[in-house]
Amino acid sequence: MTFKRIGIYIVGVIAILFTACSNTKHLPAGDSLYIGTRVKLTDKKEASRKEDKILKSDLEAAVRPKPNSKTLGMRIKLRLYNFAGIPNKKKGLRHWLRDKVGEPPVLASTVDMQFNKTLLENILQNKGFFYPTVNGHLDTKHKKTKAVFEVVLGPQYTINQVFFVTKDSTRIAKDIRDLQDETLLDTGQSYNLTLIKAERDRIERGLKEEGYYFFKADYILLLADTSVGNKRVNLYLRLKHEEIPDEAYKIYTVDKVYVYPNYKLRDNGKSNDTSKANATVYKTYYIIDPKKKFNPQIFPDNLLFATGDLYNRTDQNKSLSRLVNLGTFKFVKNRFEVSPVSDTMLDVYYYLTTYPKKSLRFQIGALTQNDNRAGSQASISWLNRNTFKGAELFQIKLNGGFEAQYSGAARRPNIYNTGAEADLSFPRFLVPFINIGSISSFTPKTYIKAIYNYESQSDLLRINSYKVSYGYDWKDDIRKENQLYPFNFTYVKTDTLGDASKLGLLYGNLIFNGIIIGPTYEFTYNSQVGPQKTSSFYFDALVDLSGNIIGLAEHANYKDHPQTLFGSTYAQYLKYQLDYRYYFKMGQTNTLASRILIGEGVPYGNSSQLPNIKQFFSGGSSSLRGFPTRLVGPGTFNENYLFGTNQYIETLGDMKLELNTELRTTVYKFFSTALFVDAGNIWLYNDNPRFPGGKFTKDFYKELAADMGIGLRFDVKILLIRLDVGIPIREPYLPENERWVFNKINFGDPAWRRNNLVFNIAIGYPF
Repeated sequence: MTFKRIGIYIVGVIAILFTACSNTKHLPAGDSLYIGTRVKLTDKKEASRKEDKILKSDLEAAVRPKPNSKTLGMRIKLRLYNFAGIPNKKKGLRHWLRDKVGEPPVLASTVDMQFNKTLLENILQNKGFFYPTVNGHLDTKHKKTKAVFEVVLGPQYTINQVFFVTKDSTRIAKDIRDLQDETLLDTGQSYNLTLIKAERDRIERGLKEEGYYFFKADYILLLADTSVGNKRVNLYLRLKHEEIPDEAYKIYTVDKVYVYPNYKLRDNGKSNDTSKANATVYKTYYIIDPKKKFNPQIFPDNLLFATGDLYNRTDQNKSLSRLVNLGTFKFVKNRFEVSPVSDTMLDVYYYLTTYPKKSLRFQIGALTQNDNRAGSQASISWLNRNTFKGAELFQIKLNGGFEAQYSGAARRPNIYNTGAEADLSFPRFLVPFINIGSISSFTPKTYIKAIYNYESQSDLLRINSYKVSYGYDWKDDIRKENQLYPFNFTYVKTDTLGDASKLGLLYGNLIFNGIIIGPTYEFTYNSQVGPQKTSSFYFDALVDLSGNIIGLAEHANYKDHPQTLFGSTYAQYLKYQLDYRYYFKMGQTNTLASRILIGEGVPYGNSSQLPNIKQFFSGGSSSLRGFPTRLVGPGTFNENYLFGTNQYIETLGDMKLELNTELRTTVYKFFSTALFVDAGNIWLYNDNPRFPGGKFTKDFYKELAADMGIGLRFDVKILLIRLDVGIPIREPYLPENERWVFNKINFGDPAWRRNNLVFNIAIGYPF
């Protein structure tokens, strides 16, 4: 196929998408296009208008078949199908457009009205409308057909009383009655079959926690009695004794626990030696590991079942989760069977398939900044997943990269960096003299880290950084994560090169020589994990301390009594950062995402400001997107406005406030758009003559910068590519009554566009 022909197809596709080309032109004779359903409720339900709207929406969505899908109000897939026509080959652009991207028309002749009438009646009965009347017809105009259903709801029955196996004296019936206090079925609720099924599942979960391993929700029957009158119904919960097998009545405890830590999945596991003869008994666990690849202690640390324990589903699921989270086992499964010793005991079998013990990984990526810089990062890492036979993970990583400025009036130095990192993690808490366990679904980790980084900024700076850390990472549950590092030691040595004045750049605020020593603690809560919700949020809190005990003991004062540690000055500060994000889904295609970030560093004693590597910055692709990277503030400071120069490499602050919000709209599968507004700034804790107007004051809210813009997102599964363009709408360095600059926006002026349009290319969402 020639490029000219491809071009013709592309032009044609665009024309199809944005013109009123008919979707009914190619329909079979005598047929029409089915475009959806309309439900009319001819009697009003005794409930709110909102509930009526939800009920109509549920009924309309249930009708089959579904009409052709819409994007931006247009049936684009159907148009593409019609545009492609009948392809001559099984390959090629026409075949791809018609059969892969397009959708064939949904014809009115395929709508079975009797089937849908019965379907809607069943749905209404399941919602408590026991005597509905549904009538329907097809309404056709201009070869487009809608299915119209007129529904008489009738009375909706509510729950009068629920009786929990009241005439049943079995042990299991008593245990079900003990679960009654947490029932989902309350007096006055509308009858709802979905809720009844959820109640059966709840009872099953409750019984599983009490040792009833073989019990199923299907063994529970809920009978509805409408003879109570007054549009009410009594519910009688009883057991299907005629269907329940003997083992479902029994409460089970754990007998033996067998672990196969080298199980192979090939040929469905038939080639594995599952003999128990070679088992090693360790703390009541039977471990079949003939080659002694694993320290047996990891299994009692992570398996919550032991001999004599009452079976419960929570411990079963937690055990599986902890084994997976070790990072050593690729596949984990377990099996229960009745013990030959007793018919009320279970033997438990764990089959664990390992990852390759050692692996090598190479990564390379590109990056851009919105101040005309681009670069690349590459890394190579080696991982040992069972270093000391206790599922310890040891990783060595080498990395390097560069950033170079390819255009722009304000020149910045090229940056080259390289480094090495060694991480060793233990799947447990390693606390001297104390044994701390964990019963959450996630295995706690203890980390020992050593990091070295070297950075060269052309002929300006050479920075050597060394860091050693010891700490813990654990999760209370799937949403809550804690990271506590009681020991962090960082040493930074900066060498300046050449004469900065001759280079026309200022970088004194980036120089730090000395030690940062102190603990950090970070807590993260992410409600996005798990089932999708209409609204969700993310919260992260970080506390970072340095030199506190040492500085207080030595009465350090950077003005009159500066102190050193190992011959080097040390930083003394208190720092915290709060990051809160809220996500609200507005229908199927729109999401409103917002963030507020607050950070404060309080330097004292041995420090007048935070070390530059601990300071905050503002501006850039994940910050204020209408301003240059790391050049907003501090406060009302702006070098170009005050002095007419662009010498600062970046500006930093001890305090930060940032607010962002954007409306994300999915246009088509992998393609979405965004409208955004950002606001924020950074400030200094103490006055600095190099940054007039940079200190935090009570008028900080008058010094916020703001921007707005639009963006495109391309989600190609393995990564999300983001393109944003922003413009400033509030410039805090201008006189106070001139900071809003809406009146200066002029897209037709090339000079304005050059100075105000800020383009951002990034990977992933900004928040």
